[in-house]
Amino acid sequence: MKTAMIRKALLSTLAASAVMTATPVLAQNVTFSVGVGSPAYGQGYGYGYNRRYGSDLQYRAQRLAERINRVAWNGRVSRGEARRLSWEMQQYRNLEWRYARDGLSRREYAALSNRLDRIEYLLRQERRDRW
Repeated sequence: MKTAMIRKALLSTLAASAVMTATPVLAQNVTFSVGVGSPAYGQGYGYGYNRRYGSDLQYRAQRLAERINRVAWNGRVSRGEARRLSWEMQQYRNLEWRYARDGLSRREYAALSNRLDRIEYLLRQERRDRW
């Protein structure tokens, strides 16, 4: 009799704790994408610019950093070239952080976008001279 009551209490406590831990996960915004470049839930038009313009640049920077890591891992660029590209990305991230503290102006957005374009160009050049 006592073990049955303890078992019921334990099961109800376990169920309540499972619901309590699952609730924040269910409340999060769903951010999956149906196709390449298509906006998903929570991204909004233009990936939902964060504090004026920022989110688009963060997405591009993340993708570029992943590409740099991938070509370095595959050996398509030398270690020195990969280190230089990673240093360029770190300089970009520092500048992005400095600009984004009070929101990006159009000029700051353009400067960051141009810097990402330049890093992409450097990556293409480094890959090209390897082959």
